[in-house]
Amino acid sequence: MASSPLSGISIGGTLGVTFVGVCISSMFYGVTCLQTFTYYRSSRAMKDGRSLRLLVLALLVLDSAHQAIVIHAAYNYLVLDVLNPMKLIALVWSIPAEIVFNALLALILNSFLTFRLWKLSRWYLLASIGAILTLGNFSTNLAYAIQTFQYDDLFSAEKTLRNHGIGGLCVSVVTESMLSLSLAYYLNAQRTGLRKSNDMITKLIALTVTTGMLTTVFNVADLIAYIARPSDLYVLCFNFMLGKLYANALLTSLNSREYILHTGDQPTFNVFDTTEGSTIDGHVDPSAIHIGMDRLVVPSPSQDSATGSTSKFEGV
Repeated sequence: MASSPLSGISIGGTLGVTFVGVCISSMFYGVTCLQTFTYYRSSRAMKDGRSLRLLVLALLVLDSAHQAIVIHAAYNYLVLDVLNPMKLIALVWSIPAEIVFNALLALILNSFLTFRLWKLSRWYLLASIGAILTLGNFSTNLAYAIQTFQYDDLFSAEKTLRNHGIGGLCVSVVTESMLSLSLAYYLNAQRTGLRKSNDMITKLIALTVTTGMLTTVFNVADLIAYIARPSDLYVLCFNFMLGKLYANALLTSLNSREYILHTGDQPTFNVFDTTEGSTIDGHVDPSAIHIGMDRLVVPSPSQDSATGSTSKFEGV
């Protein structure tokens, strides 16, 4: 009796994890839609430049296309071809297409973080390293996807391009770790001793590390799955979710700006109030604090009301 084309292949480790990946990816896509709605409904969006509003729209469009492609791949394997063993090992065009969209979403997020790093550090060499890693990450993943289009067998593509895939994931981990940790370092260096500004910087560091390192953790898990389970499709499960994490990391950074200004039991104040008001009893007047995508302005307790001097933290 001839052996089945699926002999030696775990259904749970292939179709099963693909189904799980699609389910979790769909939940993340719902979060993307909610975050986009929240952004455009906020007064902050009205103050942002047109380029930033268009960037958020581009994120939603790319993530929507990514989700449609993920569903197409799952529908082919789990519905259309589930009774055809030969089709279950065939490479559907939406698999490499999904990698392309992951690469585009990663490019947007990492470019955004690189720009913030440059604004914060003003060190061209460090920003250039971030830019080179960002472009290298995009190029590596894009090249992997283009090569994958040339194969008809999913498992043959995974096996042949194994070293390329591992290299691409390693570049992703290095890029995202470098950007997140560098931003956290320079934010920490901006502490002034003022409780209000220090609280904001602490929140910015926590947000930067959390959003940036979350994608790194998933890339590490993707890398481990690629190396440890080459005959399974756990790598697809993580790939389906990565695009959503890139989009939501950037959206979370935008939507959390107002929250960052509200520390503890301090009174609520208008985040767009750029009045360089002074201090109240030697403490920072909340209405005098302004936070933008590229600066954080906090008046000094010893601020001269005549000059209205402030402390400015670039790159926040």
